[in-house]
Amino acid sequence: MVSLKKLGWENYTNQVIEGPLSDDIGRVRRVDRGEVDVLTSTGEIRALSDSQRAKSITAPVTGDWVKVLKDPEQGYVVESVLPRYSQIVRRDPAEIERPQILATNVDAVAIVLSADRPINLARIERLLVVAATGDAKAVLMLSKSDYGTPAEWRDLDHEFPQVQKIKTSSFSDEGKSDLEALLTPNQTLVLLGESGVGKSTLVNYLAGQEMQETKEVRLKDRKGRHTTTAREMILIPTGGIIIDTPGIRGVGLWNAEKGIDRVFHSIFEASQKCHFNDCTHKAEPHCAVQKGVSEGHIYHEKLERYQRLVEEASEQTEIRNRQNRKLR
Repeated sequence: MVSLKKLGWENYTNQVIEGPLSDDIGRVRRVDRGEVDVLTSTGEIRALSDSQRAKSITAPVTGDWVKVLKDPEQGYVVESVLPRYSQIVRRDPAEIERPQILATNVDAVAIVLSADRPINLARIERLLVVAATGDAKAVLMLSKSDYGTPAEWRDLDHEFPQVQKIKTSSFSDEGKSDLEALLTPNQTLVLLGESGVGKSTLVNYLAGQEMQETKEVRLKDRKGRHTTTAREMILIPTGGIIIDTPGIRGVGLWNAEKGIDRVFHSIFEASQKCHFNDCTHKAEPHCAVQKGVSEGHIYHEKLERYQRLVEEASEQTEIRNRQNRKLR
């Protein structure tokens, strides 16, 4: 049995609603097909949900606060999902026209990288956009630092000066105090990263026991094997809450225009001085962004990555508009 306060209820009510605790409220720990594990003030329960038939934006997700009913025939049933103060969303890798919500009511996103494999700058930017779109603080986390610190990791200070960076190792206490500072009581942190970067190992390290199964990475190509098969919420002894996620391969964006502007802030700021409001920063005259590139304030490669994300977001907007027109 655990108090809802330890699950982040106080933080939730400060941001979304005010109301008394009740026995029918709980927080989703894990989602399976048609069923969810819910932590309540009276213990953990297994509840039926219409997640298979519900729209992706209304189906229960790990991190959700829900109201649960006890049905005399079906047992526990999720009656409703309470409003969310944040949600971490990507484009569903199986369907380009559909979002996939990875976690909800999240305060921070840890983008987990590994010291034993190359650091992909474009992928980091995509994950930062996902975090910014979801109104969550982003943290870059380097696991397995006992392998050494890659030169690319040091370069991230210049690329993302405003983003906190933490190096960790499960073989030492490096970064532990910084991690514990993130995991203050009531706060929820979600881990995002590829398979094999050490997310589950980090969870076990912080929990002080083996909460998540781990597997060896293939030595041939450093590829990880999926150990975490579902998104799970885990309570940490310091009072914080972690949501562990399966390895993410594709990072498609969804409704991410705001997040793109936040992550590429220098380009966005320069674009406000362009002569044309719809400037693409490619060949238009009096382009303040291209001027920034020529003067060395903006890297050409960064601008190209920004333009690709903007084009992707624009294409998605067109797809959604076409869908909406069909529904009318």
